[in-house]
Amino acid sequence: MNIEWQIVAGISTLIIALCALCVSIWQVRQGIKHNRLQVRPHLDTWTETNPQAGHYAVMLMNNGLGPAIIEDFSIKIDGNDIPGIGSEPIEKGLKILFPDKTYTSHQSFVARGYCMAEKEKCQLVIIQFQTPLPSAEYVTHAFNRSEVKIVYKSLYEEEFEFSTKETDTNLPLRSKRS
Repeated sequence: MNIEWQIVAGISTLIIALCALCVSIWQVRQGIKHNRLQVRPHLDTWTETNPQAGHYAVMLMNNGLGPAIIEDFSIKIDGNDIPGIGSEPIEKGLKILFPDKTYTSHQSFVARGYCMAEKEKCQLVIIQFQTPLPSAEYVTHAFNRSEVKIVYKSLYEEEFEFSTKETDTNLPLRSKRS
């Protein structure tokens, strides 16, 4: 009878230890998940327009909680890659989108290795059209022909892709766990 209680006590101790181990593993995983979310970047674009003045701007912002480390930045017009160095692809893209319009523009780009801080804003392009001013619909249609694609990482090496053509952007591509 004494041996039976020892077996029951031993099995009970083993079950309690396994439960404690499972809870500890679960807590560690939740902690890791929480830490990754604490430094997760989230890139997004928006436009500022003043059609009456012929002024249009496209902005890029990291509105996530951590820095975005840029891996790749590319521009496409009508699905075709626009080659170039620095802000050249944006300049070439504007010439394709607005071949018969007179405008002045200022371009920027985010190069590979650039670390975009949280809440940082960048003006990708500012266009000031000269008279005669194009209609807002014309400019919107032209912008819709273009695509900005950015591949970036978080501090935890999680890789994300942002595209102005995707409706569900900033999804993880692949995670490199340490």
